[in-house]
Amino acid sequence: MNGIRKPAVILADSMEEYMATPDPYKPSPKSKLNIFKLGEYAERVGKKIEELTADEILQFKIP
Repeated sequence: MNGIRKPAVILADSMEEYMATPDPYKPSPKSKLNIFKLGEYAERVGKKIEELTADEILQFKIP
């Protein structure tokens, strides 16, 4: 064995943490976008959030 892990094993490791029940006492990770304002903007322009361009989304990046 040369010490290189197979991608399936790496994915399985990350999926365990992803699928785990969230701990309500642990602080959640901070968002890098103002999701509330982004949703308001999408509604105002008549688009779904998935349809917004990267430039439109980056307007709501939190410094």
